[in-house]
Order: sequence, then C-alpha cells, then structure tokens
Amino acid sequence: MIDIQEKYLNYYDADLLPRINARITAAKSTGTQVFYVRNIGINGDDDSYALAKDLLIVSDNIYEKKFPSAFTNDSFVKELKIQNVTELEIIGVDGNSCIKKSCLDAANAGYKVTLNLQCTAARNEKIFEKTLNELRNAGVIITV
Repeated sequence: MIDIQEKYLNYYDADLLPRINARITAAKSTGTQVFYVRNIGINGDDDSYALAKDLLIVSDNIYEKKFPSAFTNDSFVKELKIQNVTELEIIGVDGNSCIKKSCLDAANAGYKVTLNLQCTAARNEKIFEKTLNELRNAGVIITV
C-alpha cells in the first residue's frame, strides 16, 4: 500500500479509501502480509504526511520514503527478503508517479508484480493509460 496519506486523498475518488480498506481486510484474512509505504517528502517527515486517519492498519510493516519508489527504502527491501516475499500486489496513489516507479522497480528486482486498479488512483487518467501500457510491457499484471 503506497501513499494513502491524508494530504493526498482529496485528489481522488471518495470511494478509494473504503476499497483499499476492504482489500487490506481481505489480504489479512488470508494471512497475506500487508506493507505500508508513505512519502515523507524530501525534507523529511511532518504531520502533513500522516497516513490517512481512516486507513486500516493491520501490521507494523510501515516504511517511509523520500523518493517515488518504495524500493528506495533499504529497510523495506530487506524486510521483503527476510519474509521471502516473491509476489507483490501494489495499491495506492499516484498511479503516474510513486505507483509506477514502485511497480517498475519491483519488476526489475524480480518480483511478480500485480497492480490492482480497484485500489489504485491517478490524478491524470490520460497519462495513466500510457503508464499502464508501460507497466504491462515491463511484465506487471494489471487487474481490475
């Protein structure tokens, strides 16, 4: 789960957070690990970068990043290896930036990557169509 933060949610459909919470609930019910990655900005964390107040938190796997890709956080990458993760389902925002970069880096690192469009949003849908083509070409599985 990438960047479901209070400061970003106003840019997206109001139903996005409930869909994400439902997906988190479903993942947890099957024993699937849930990882949360949040942007803290180039200058570091402040209160405006908090996870969304109504986001369902089901694990302590919470990581921070200063750059678009979740894979720029070494602790996150190490934890994936420790837990023998080989497949990732990526959800969150923004499809044209942090989601795109995280999906590409995950695919390049050898993970089987699925992008769940029910739980992902982009601010510019026209650009997002091109992004989805690029992700498909990189081997990312797109589900709706």
